[in-house]
Amino acid sequence: MYNCKNIFLLLLGVIFSTATIAQISHGGSPLNWGDATYQPVFEMQEMPDVDLAALALEDAVTDQHKEAPWRFGVEQEVAFNLENSGTWTFEEGMHVWRLGFNCPNALNVSFMLSRFVLPKEAQLYVYNAQRTAFLGSFTQENNKDWEGLSLGVLDGSSMILEYHESPASHGMGEIEVNQVIHGYRSLLNHQEAVLAEMVERLGPFGNSGACNINVNCPEGADWQTEKRSVALIVNGGSAYCTGALINNTANDGTPYFLTANHCIGTPNTWVYYFNHESSSCSGTTGPTNQSVSGGTLLVQNGGSDFALIELSSAPPASYNVEYAGWDHSGSTPSSAVGIHHPSGDLKKICFENDAPYQSSTGGAQVWWIDEWELGVTEPGSSGSPLFDQNHRIIGQLYGGAAACSGSVNNGAYDFYGRFNVSWGLGASQYLDPLNTGVNTLDSYPTNAVPGAGCTDSTACNYDPEATSDNGSCVDNDVCGICGGDGSSCTGCTDPTSCNYDSSATIDDGSCIGNGVEVIFTILTDNYPGETTWSVTDASGATIMSGGPYASNGTTFTSSACVATGCYDVTINDSYGDGICCAYGEGNYSITSDGNTLVSGGEFVSTETTNFCVTAVSNDTPGCTDSAACNYDSSATIDDGSCESTSCAGCTDSTACNYDSSASIDDGSCESTSCAGCTDSDACNYESTASIDDGSCEFTSCVCTGDINGDGVITVADVLLVLSEFGCLSGCTTDVDGDTYVNVSDILLLLAAFGTTC
Repeated sequence: MYNCKNIFLLLLGVIFSTATIAQISHGGSPLNWGDATYQPVFEMQEMPDVDLAALALEDAVTDQHKEAPWRFGVEQEVAFNLENSGTWTFEEGMHVWRLGFNCPNALNVSFMLSRFVLPKEAQLYVYNAQRTAFLGSFTQENNKDWEGLSLGVLDGSSMILEYHESPASHGMGEIEVNQVIHGYRSLLNHQEAVLAEMVERLGPFGNSGACNINVNCPEGADWQTEKRSVALIVNGGSAYCTGALINNTANDGTPYFLTANHCIGTPNTWVYYFNHESSSCSGTTGPTNQSVSGGTLLVQNGGSDFALIELSSAPPASYNVEYAGWDHSGSTPSSAVGIHHPSGDLKKICFENDAPYQSSTGGAQVWWIDEWELGVTEPGSSGSPLFDQNHRIIGQLYGGAAACSGSVNNGAYDFYGRFNVSWGLGASQYLDPLNTGVNTLDSYPTNAVPGAGCTDSTACNYDPEATSDNGSCVDNDVCGICGGDGSSCTGCTDPTSCNYDSSATIDDGSCIGNGVEVIFTILTDNYPGETTWSVTDASGATIMSGGPYASNGTTFTSSACVATGCYDVTINDSYGDGICCAYGEGNYSITSDGNTLVSGGEFVSTETTNFCVTAVSNDTPGCTDSAACNYDSSATIDDGSCESTSCAGCTDSTACNYDSSASIDDGSCESTSCAGCTDSDACNYESTASIDDGSCEFTSCVCTGDINGDGVITVADVLLVLSEFGCLSGCTTDVDGDTYVNVSDILLLLAAFGTTC
């Protein structure tokens, strides 16, 4: 029994009825192709033979396990390039470089090029020594961002690379072969091999089980549009998985390709074969001349076992592909259909007439298929799309036990990673670039609405040529990105936080002030595709996660900045044998500041361990806010103790309530309680006043009639007035202030006689 569709068996079953088989090639042919008398000049590299007996023993084991790709070839490492090997000639006005490879007893040969950078007017071809089949031409249009190229398989044991450069471009190209794949098991069947196999087999379907149904059988009549999205994946010396082109809300044919996370290795070295199917219901061969080399991994996650890739080139119009629609609502479908390449065979179809239901397994959220009514899946079907009754993708194959039992279904289950979960794990940013928020999308180009677009002239994606609005109108986000979610410029802007984002210009409140880095490390066992894990906080929110993995015996690490507190780490093994020690010496651990918080590896299906993190020991906790009262310049991590009250007060030195000890002004300053007359000579002088309010006066305190200033009006004062009686100007005893000393002054003085001033 198996529970994951990644035992990768591949038998492409091609009949060489034409002279060329191709990836995206650009016409032309090797020099003098078809001329039986032509003898090209080339250097031949003799490759080492392979130990078929040892390989057979290994394959007898790995062919039984779901995680191991079905190996058809041995990848031999080399380093041959235009400068250190090969033969240059000048023929028919071109510089021609050739290099031959002889792989003793090989059934087929293919190549990996670690360098492929071609100038204009340059072409590369690959052909067999018999000059009966070739690949190419590969030109400047095949140049990749990663400057490499994977070449497809040719049947035979001896191959020649032939490279043409014009005089104008001579010396500008770069080609280096880093792998020669010696195929010791059949990948592209001869017609006679297929016919011979059919005699021995009970079923008619190439290399997959006899209960499988060709996609072009009558049962698949309603799925002829969707089938054109599905492709077979081949990597180096192994057949791999299945996947599908998937549409996006821009309906622009961007070559997004959905497959399973557990299939992921190095997508830029994969070859994606489209339309590998029989044209009839009973056929056992199909074309392999419609492929794309290489792709870039955009996002992957074990939470739904999905991976989204962007192919290096959009399949040309001649491939007649379809970009499948999708539904991320999570609504339960009434039925489901799978389209796939079981064991690398021709394209097949299977039917679930009942409603799948939601479940979880191996750390992933899945759609569960109890039993297929028609057809099954097999190893190699992994990553293939699951369609609902509306012909929209709702998931991709993760695993299961369904298989043929002779010529009938064995009645076992399958499970698919749920697309609605994948949507929230990163798929949405690529498949809804306009941020429309729609739950469903139909396929492209068959179901695209002509003239549909955004008709709102105020929207940032306004389409003046649109004749009907498709609900795609969006505005710029806070970062100025049309239809963006604000994530391109938001994040933690506090450089003291362990999750500080130097590219963020707007703080989103995510800063973890008392953050600690925790590191998850895992050494995979022999079956890494079984392993997934996650770290969750007290609320159940996932902090980080990983797996399934593609490489056995390999160390992987992940890290996250977390707040001090307690967390759970859960590790799962979908086969139920842990990661140590029956099938490899796997282990895992969580560390922080050099301290091991969790370690393990011996468990059955799942293991959950609680751990707690505190401030890093090398850090000095304290208040790191320089504006706070208790700021600690020696603190390296904020402990949440900052306060701004103990040092608050009036910092205005001119205010009545100025506090010389205050370093933070609390707005309490006032200038009234200490205001008054500060002139000591004034009648209303206030000794307690520190702020002069302009109220000083000098008259209310003068005693009229006290001529001699002794504080009492007496006879002495009367005598002084009488001494100046009759004075008309400059009089010093003028009591009433009229400038004269006369009877009125005497009368005033007598009226106040005896008064104490």
